[in-house]
Amino acid sequence: MQGNDSERLGSHRSRGPIDDTSTSRIALIVPKTRVKKIKDALEAHGILDKTVKIRPARLEEQNAYFEGTSIEPPLDVFFISTKLSVGIERVNSDTLPVKLDLLQSLGLVKSEADIGIIAFKQTHDIRGLLGSGRVCEDGSSSYQPSASETSTINPLARTIDYWLHQLPREEAERPFTRDAVPSYSWTYMIYPPLLLLPPTALSKLSSIFASKGQSIPKDFSSLWCLLSRDFKTSHIAFNAPILASVSKEASAQGGGHPETNILRSPTGLAPLYGDFGPALSMTHVPTIADFSSAFWCTAQQNGIFQTWAPRYTMFSRGNISEKKRILSLKTLTEKQLGSRPEETSAVDLYAGIGYFAFSYAKAGVGKVLCWEINPWSVEGLMRGAQRNRWAVEVITDGQAFNKTINQGERLIVFQESNEHAARRIAAMKDSIPPVRHVNCGLLPSSKDSWEVAVQVLDPTGGWIHAHENIAKKDIEGRTEEVVCIFNRLVGNHCVHEPTEKWRVQCEHVEQVKSYAPGVMHYVLDISISPPG
Repeated sequence: MQGNDSERLGSHRSRGPIDDTSTSRIALIVPKTRVKKIKDALEAHGILDKTVKIRPARLEEQNAYFEGTSIEPPLDVFFISTKLSVGIERVNSDTLPVKLDLLQSLGLVKSEADIGIIAFKQTHDIRGLLGSGRVCEDGSSSYQPSASETSTINPLARTIDYWLHQLPREEAERPFTRDAVPSYSWTYMIYPPLLLLPPTALSKLSSIFASKGQSIPKDFSSLWCLLSRDFKTSHIAFNAPILASVSKEASAQGGGHPETNILRSPTGLAPLYGDFGPALSMTHVPTIADFSSAFWCTAQQNGIFQTWAPRYTMFSRGNISEKKRILSLKTLTEKQLGSRPEETSAVDLYAGIGYFAFSYAKAGVGKVLCWEINPWSVEGLMRGAQRNRWAVEVITDGQAFNKTINQGERLIVFQESNEHAARRIAAMKDSIPPVRHVNCGLLPSSKDSWEVAVQVLDPTGGWIHAHENIAKKDIEGRTEEVVCIFNRLVGNHCVHEPTEKWRVQCEHVEQVKSYAPGVMHYVLDISISPPG
């Protein structure tokens, strides 16, 4: 068997020295939890490159694989070099077949979505990856560090360093040293064609200038231009967390107190480069013209496209693991449901741009009913659904919906408060499959929607996914409290004989991501079953 694998992959093996300028090595980018399994498999097949140490993947190595796909890399991934090689002029066409062949030979095809593949060179390529410095439109080149610098300077630091050394300065000013930029940690996110920088980037730059006794420049346009060219993006912005409340200036509500940011508007986003669309108040009702003039991004996670306008609505990248979990929920199988997924409906009470709704659709659920009050999010959801080739219909607040539902519509979006969900679903019950899953995806707590979730769940029972921020030390106690709350709600809204009792239990607790020190975003899968 091993011989057959070697023969099939033979055309990709290196037949020359490692630093042959015509070829590049193949490396795998893998989650930490799979490192040992993949290392052992590569070693067993004689294609593990033991001359290159297995190590955490550098940021530029992660970006090299995920560039252009908008798929977010896992948080903790490692670099494993193989003995396979590929012609440098055929990288784009060869690396994917190599990956598929390699994973098939190792028995890891099912892990394809979690394993990345890159082509790299140990010498002759100063970036440590395929590609050399890009030439800007004005004829200048992107900064190219020495081979020793490449191992410590990430792409953002490299461009900033180049920019610093190109700035005009007075005779008396001390020059910047090569270690000024790498001494700081530089992070960023790319959602083509958008580059997002953390707000701390400005304070770091200020510190660098202050260390030389210089004032930070008032005009950063030359830096934004360089970043745009080096990162192949058309828009750049400072990003910041979504605030729970905003100032009266941001909300345009008036009064002397902060307003609750119920629309989850990205008021902390600060456009730096490119046209993001006009500044609009949170109370402004967007028009078709507003949607047309806005800047839209599309990201792909778990093979699903999601679209949003960065200036007007949020995008949560940290929920990727929960989105993926929905795709393989055991409770979305015929064995658990008692019917095929396409013969059931799911409800998303806080749909946003389709974070979880799209996962239900891809998992095969027949109808996904969504509630969302932010018109910008609804527009993004609609655009994303169309990009995924799912038919979608949007019903605005107060609009009647009495027609027979088109069987081709996978998603029905209600642009209104989810307090109307029970009434809407009751009116549609003869036209839609039974609701077996309800997602309550609001932080820091979705408790205000739990009663509605119980009301819309089908009489045959199902599952409610309750999202909460909970201190790690309190998770057991809070889980018991949540089950008690649902027991009470079920008792209030489910009709049954006095001697019979519905079964309410927490089947699973999923830890999604960190929210604050000691506090995690959890999802509690609450199972509700009728008597008998």
